[in-house]
Amino acid sequence: MSLFVTAKVEIQETAATIGAERELISLAVDAIKAARLDIERQIRKDRFFLTTLEPYEPDKHSSRIVQRMCEASNVAGVGPMATVAGTIAQEALEAMEAAGCTHGWVDNGGDIALILDDSATLEVFSEPGSDSAFALELERSDRHFGICTSSGRLGHSISFGNADVVVVIAQDAVIADALATAVGNRISLPEDLRTCFDGFKSTPGLIGALAMCDGSVATHGRVPRIVEVEHNAERLTVHTRMASSKYLGAQQKRAEVRT
Repeated sequence: MSLFVTAKVEIQETAATIGAERELISLAVDAIKAARLDIERQIRKDRFFLTTLEPYEPDKHSSRIVQRMCEASNVAGVGPMATVAGTIAQEALEAMEAAGCTHGWVDNGGDIALILDDSATLEVFSEPGSDSAFALELERSDRHFGICTSSGRLGHSISFGNADVVVVIAQDAVIADALATAVGNRISLPEDLRTCFDGFKSTPGLIGALAMCDGSVATHGRVPRIVEVEHNAERLTVHTRMASSKYLGAQQKRAEVRT
C-alpha cells in the first residue's frame, strides 16, 4: 500500500482537501476539473441554472453531472447550485473509488464525500478563538457516504435561515448538500428546530442530520457520537484567493476530517 497523504488543491473557485493514497490524488483532481467543466458548460448554455434558487428541469441532453445535481436539488426543493460543492466532492471520491480507494475523502469547503476503512473524527463546528471544537466520531464504512454543512451565520453560500450550523449525513454528498441547504433555510429561530426536518425524514439516502441555532440542538436519524476535540485552524479548507467569509453569529462553521 502506498503512502496516505492529505493534499490541498485550488481549482478556480474550488478549494478542496483530498485524503487518499498518493497515486489516487491526481484522479480526484482530474475529476474535479471535469465536473467543473460540465457545470460551466451548463451555465454558459443557460445562466438560469446558476441563479435559480428553485428546482431546475434540465433538458435531455444535459450531462450526467448536471442531471445528478438537478435530481438531488429537486428532492430538496432548492436550486441546483445548492449541490455544487457536494457534487464535485462526490465525483472526485468516486474517481478514486473506481481505482480501488477504500479509505479516503474529498472535503470541498465543508461538503465532504468519504469512504472509511477505519474510524475517523470529523470536526464540524467551533467557536472563534476557542481551543476546542464540536466533532463527530465516524465509524468505518464499506461504502461511500457524504457529510455536508450549511450555515446562516458564516460562509459564502446563500442561506435563507439563521442556523449556527446544519449537518446532514447521507448516502452521497450530492443529496447531503441539497438537504443541508434546505434544512438550513427553515431555521430562523431556535423554535424552528422542532420542525426543520419535517418533509425530509423519509428522503431516500438520508442517514441522519443535526441542526443548531443559538446553542439549541435538534437531531434526526442516525447521528454519530458527538465529542469535543482540540481546534486546529490550520486544517480548515479555505480558498486563499477568496475574501474572508462574513461572520454573523457567536459560532463558526467548520468541517474537517482527522484520522
